[in-house]
Amino acid sequence: MDLGLSGKVGVVTGGSRGIGRATAAALLREGASVVVSSLNADSVAAAVAELAPLGRVLGIAADVAEEADVARLVNETVERLGRLDVMVANAGIADPYKNVLDTSVAEWDRMIAVHLRGTFLCGREAGKAMRAAGIPGRIVTVSSTNAYECDPEAASYNAAKAGILGLTRSLAVDLAPFGIRVNGVAPGWIHTDMAVNDLPPRGTPIHNLGVLKRGGEPEEVATVIAFLAGNACDFLTGTTIVIDGGQMIVAPKLGA
Repeated sequence: MDLGLSGKVGVVTGGSRGIGRATAAALLREGASVVVSSLNADSVAAAVAELAPLGRVLGIAADVAEEADVARLVNETVERLGRLDVMVANAGIADPYKNVLDTSVAEWDRMIAVHLRGTFLCGREAGKAMRAAGIPGRIVTVSSTNAYECDPEAASYNAAKAGILGLTRSLAVDLAPFGIRVNGVAPGWIHTDMAVNDLPPRGTPIHNLGVLKRGGEPEEVATVIAFLAGNACDFLTGTTIVIDGGQMIVAPKLGA
């Protein structure tokens, strides 16, 4: 299927590793030019070097929690590549996991800032650029199955990811008059750096993890993001697709 991404320009935040890097690779393979963004400039440079054989890729370090940084990210993308068609708001953090009674205001605020404010800023600034250029762009948010079922000792993460669901719908409503589609993905357990201490090695069956009994791969999430970034789903907006290997459709057995 031709996703209609050839010649388009996309930004992927949190693009230096995991789902973000796999998404950047997927967009490049579809013929898009891609800006990889992350907080750490060295990580961005390493990802750009790795992805360069796949197509035109640039790196811009930015903190998605900072309004000025996100505005700079979008403006520099348009200045250097001429346009912005796709924003993938993927940047996130997982630590610290704590009981809500032990969570400081600073820890709460940072989690909400990176995930929820970061997604808001990416959506707002990308939407402004798309509206100004008359581009019927695509914005893809990244939530989590934690938005639907909560991990213990993860109140700030659970709340931030749940907030992204509502924000995705709100962005879809507000940006629809400009032809901009906004959808999201909600991954379950995926083999990334963030989950390396929580999942057994690849190939090991996980009998209590969904009907497929395994963790997912970043590329499996990236394929869905690329679909949402393209033109094949023009009638889809405000929707979040759960990608969890059937994790949430099976009730746990007593004593499991």
